[in-house]
Amino acid sequence: MERLLFIVAIVGALYHLYLIIHPYTPISYWYRIGIFDLTQLQRGTHVFFILAVGFLLSYLTRWSILSIGFRWILTLVLTIASGFIAILSISALLSRGALAPALMVLITWVLSMVLPLARPLARRAPLEMSDIALAILSFIPYIYLVYNYQDLIYRAVLPEPMDIAMGWAMTFMLMGLVLRLVGPEMPILVCAFILYDIYGYLLPRPWFHPGFDVGFLAGKLYIETEAALLGTVTGVSAKYVVYFTILSGLLGALGYGGAMAKVFLSLLGRSPASVGRATVGLGIGMGMVSGSGAADTAFIGSTMKPLYRAAGYRDLDAAGLAANAGTLAYITPPILGSAAFLMVELLGIPYTWVIIMSIGPALLYAISILLYNGFYVRKTGIKPVDMKPDKRFSPLYVIPFIPPIIILTIVSLGYSITLAVFISIVLAPIIAILDKGMRNNLRKIPEGFAEGLKLLVPVGASIVMANIIMAMVVVSGLHQKFALALLQIVGGNLIYAVLFAFFFSLLLGMGVPPIATYTLASLLTAPIIIKLAVASGIPEEAATLATHMFLFYCAMLADITPPVALSAFAAAAVFGSDPIKVGVRASMVALPKYLYVPSFIWSYWGTGLLVLPLTLTMPITETFALMATRFAAVLAGTVFVSAANAGYLGCSLSMPLRILLVVFGIMLVIPSEILNIVGLIGGLSITILSMRLGISCGQE
Repeated sequence: MERLLFIVAIVGALYHLYLIIHPYTPISYWYRIGIFDLTQLQRGTHVFFILAVGFLLSYLTRWSILSIGFRWILTLVLTIASGFIAILSISALLSRGALAPALMVLITWVLSMVLPLARPLARRAPLEMSDIALAILSFIPYIYLVYNYQDLIYRAVLPEPMDIAMGWAMTFMLMGLVLRLVGPEMPILVCAFILYDIYGYLLPRPWFHPGFDVGFLAGKLYIETEAALLGTVTGVSAKYVVYFTILSGLLGALGYGGAMAKVFLSLLGRSPASVGRATVGLGIGMGMVSGSGAADTAFIGSTMKPLYRAAGYRDLDAAGLAANAGTLAYITPPILGSAAFLMVELLGIPYTWVIIMSIGPALLYAISILLYNGFYVRKTGIKPVDMKPDKRFSPLYVIPFIPPIIILTIVSLGYSITLAVFISIVLAPIIAILDKGMRNNLRKIPEGFAEGLKLLVPVGASIVMANIIMAMVVVSGLHQKFALALLQIVGGNLIYAVLFAFFFSLLLGMGVPPIATYTLASLLTAPIIIKLAVASGIPEEAATLATHMFLFYCAMLADITPPVALSAFAAAAVFGSDPIKVGVRASMVALPKYLYVPSFIWSYWGTGLLVLPLTLTMPITETFALMATRFAAVLAGTVFVSAANAGYLGCSLSMPLRILLVVFGIMLVIPSEILNIVGLIGGLSITILSMRLGISCGQE
């Protein structure tokens, strides 16, 4: 079965790579082949590979994610919710005498949603064979789509029974795949929005709507030009994400990550803080070639674990630092999280804009981790690691960083990010020849391509789920109803709206991946925030960019926010610590990030952290001072909050002083000149007391 998975994954990777060069081949001029030339069929093929590779991967991993008790209860809830949808679909099909389509829906629902309930109850049962069956069944709706595409576009409003069956079959398969590889939370959310679209007529105003039958929704899911399963959000996965995962898998197979680790470790100094600094450096380096916080956390944690223990770090603190360093992958250009590509599509902006806007927050995040590490080392008396670093710079050190440099260069020249990544994929093996260690890994190129498709599966399936959520929200008009309700709740106050969106995103992110969090938050809260920001005096373009970057970072925070905290779980697994405790510690290390993210959109000055909202909407001569003072204030606040977190600023800080430092740090982060001045004076006062006058600050 592993061999079959490898072959299917390789074919999927090569298909996507061929799509880049297809327009320039003679075939594109001689023949019109749907899966190569039509956007919807390209997306359909993309979804098919996600399903086929995903279920084969699920078979090999034995659904370990469903063995947790609470997850099993959520799976039961999901089965019941999806059962209502399945019963309605089957009833509608049987009423039209369509027995075969009804059986198709029933079989896919049972295999996808019912059998997982029995998985934790039996050690050896043929349940895993349902994955094989679903991998085979995934051909049916895909082939049906390819064969009938020209006819389907005319049947979106009045679909035929088999159209309905194929739409719901593919939907249940995707929900079943996400259930197996990610968890039941996101499929439950999808079912909730579908059921709202069906039963909205039972709700009071303002949430009332006439309701839609399952046939109409099947058209919205599967048939329309921008159908939910094949829409704009799915296009983000097919157009951007798959190429980054292929690049990530290829670089991993060639050993680029290990080469980066050697570079940072070879430059490791004798300072007690050097281990933490190397961790941050490695996090930034891995973030340049990967967009997976959990995967990077596992790699960084495994690489740095011996050094942390040699230096005397507690496992809990080391895991918290590793989780934060790994999360840098989401916000370190040029490869950002999948939500960044969705932002590009939704706003119609160049990807370079997102890269520019992400630089400042990424630097602040890295600095906050470094500051916490520095204060922690001084407080706990961490000793230098007994190593012999290589102080000589070698030109070979730049080799593992060439692929991200290529991407940045090509994108800055105005070419598409997809082309830039494709060129990096082509050149990566050639560059690897220059390094002796990576040269020996050239035979692993096929494994790298296959790994890239495997990395795509959970992310890509979640992205398609997010597209379903968006479609169901738009169909029912829920986004408009929610916006009106939110406007009444916040009373026209921008700060209240920002805080609502912040906590709404954090709460949502505790159960669903960042792409879904960003999709839903941007759909439900962004219009009101932008409207209130414009009313407060922020230019519309600046307000739009800042709002979406704010929601993007809120979605990213879920990676280290308990109870989900995927990066924290990865770090906990490496260090053998409690995941929730690691999540709490990681959140404390990242506390400055929780504070400055909402400030992006609190005022026009606050957008200065993102650079572009100011430079695009006011003369460049006036922006430098605003951005410089904004960064300086937030940086000072980050210093004070990090010191309070570690409990050290020249000497151990008592709890009252730590609380005061946090308050003064928050004042500096808020974009207000008066509060900044008060916060700076207060923070400096405590600093002088603890560092210059030598007054005892007490013990923690």
